[in-house]
Amino acid sequence: MMYRILFLSIILSISINANSQNRLWKTVMDSASLFSSPRLVDLNRDGNLDIVVGGGVENSASKNGVIAIDGNTGRVLWTVQSPSQIYTSALFQDISGDGIKDVFIGGRAANYFAINGATGEVIWKFFEGSQSESRKAGFLNFFGTQFVEDLDKDGFKDLLLTNGGDYLAQKGETDRPTARLMVVSSATGEIIQSARMPDGKESYYAPHLITIEGKQHVVFGTGGETIGGSLFIAPYDKFTKKGKLKKAKVLFSDSFKGFILNSVMTDLNSDDEVDIITASMNGMISAVDVVSGKEIWSRSFPGKECYVTPALGQFNDDKTPDVFTIIATGTFPQYSAFELLILDGKTGEVILQNKRGFNQFSPAIIANVDDDPMDEIIYLENELVHVESFIVENRICVYDVEEEKATFIGRPRPGMSMASAPTIADLNNNGSLEIIVCASTLPKEQGELPQGIIECIVLPKGIQSINWPGYLGPLENGVFKSN
Repeated sequence: MMYRILFLSIILSISINANSQNRLWKTVMDSASLFSSPRLVDLNRDGNLDIVVGGGVENSASKNGVIAIDGNTGRVLWTVQSPSQIYTSALFQDISGDGIKDVFIGGRAANYFAINGATGEVIWKFFEGSQSESRKAGFLNFFGTQFVEDLDKDGFKDLLLTNGGDYLAQKGETDRPTARLMVVSSATGEIIQSARMPDGKESYYAPHLITIEGKQHVVFGTGGETIGGSLFIAPYDKFTKKGKLKKAKVLFSDSFKGFILNSVMTDLNSDDEVDIITASMNGMISAVDVVSGKEIWSRSFPGKECYVTPALGQFNDDKTPDVFTIIATGTFPQYSAFELLILDGKTGEVILQNKRGFNQFSPAIIANVDDDPMDEIIYLENELVHVESFIVENRICVYDVEEEKATFIGRPRPGMSMASAPTIADLNNNGSLEIIVCASTLPKEQGELPQGIIECIVLPKGIQSINWPGYLGPLENGVFKSN
């Protein structure tokens, strides 16, 4: 206990002058609202990890649609212009043959890019026409988090994507375009395979693969903030060979709101197969045994909605990973309170439910920062500091679950963390950990565009282990394998 108190005291003392002492760099980008989570890759062959993040502005052209930053200095390496907001998190693969990984990233209005990682030159863009032309052609928003094996046999892994979600649909409009599950060639941007969602619904869910008893299955979701939907699973080979999803099975369904957030996966019942944990928009967090298809547990929070992709860590004495997310009181887009929520991975029982912050939509890091076996939560906590002028600030919060106590790294910084998860890593391999955080300013006048703020903060010593280093975990695909 004394070590814990000492550690927290050190954190607090460092925070007094953190902006001058432990901020490595700060980069501010015009016309960039940062919903994308930062991804790390060496783009300039200096041996250090650099940062790639999606930016841009919804329905407005921006020179900063995709941003690459030198991880050592914060200098902008290159940017790519986008007609609308880019919010997916980057994937990396060298298709140009120069030995530097290229960047794959997308977002609204049929925008998906392959970008030369060394130069920032666009290798291909999925749709070359205008935003209205793409919508007329039936191509809407892109969602994707992972490569799949080379389907077109050109030597490169391909992209598993969902295209859907009508960005111009009104809240009460229920007749919306059916989303499509796709595999897109990473070399050319051409569609290799495509199928419409089996329930005819829209989708905002980034699809992913899961292996069940040695066989690959694709998991995808439908529905939205105000449209009911389901979480599906289907044999991947049936989709890739025939372009159909008729064999898809419903894992969970909700007639009022959909499944937007990425699921996460770990072994909850000690059968050596990963199980699926999903959070629906309607405030239901559930776990399913993918081998049997049976529900392991489900926990409902009436009057709440969930907009934060879960993270996994150890928050009690058993070895089963537990589930962290944030739930909001109210209905999209009006919320009155936000609560940190941790559920026991084995039983679904509540370990923690505590009100914190303002407009908390960003996922968290899970790490052990002291000498006990339990993890702590590291996230950007927003605070509304002036109601009339709507001034919002954010701070890096380290939340001790056992003590139910928050401490902060650094002074408050301007802007709000929108939906971008922080990322923790040793950028220059010197034994010191850094955290990359993204926030956005809130325009006060009509016509004013937001600024994106990306910062690299050197973390204090004392972190014992990192279970969940950023968005979608250690493998960046939602899978967590505990020791």
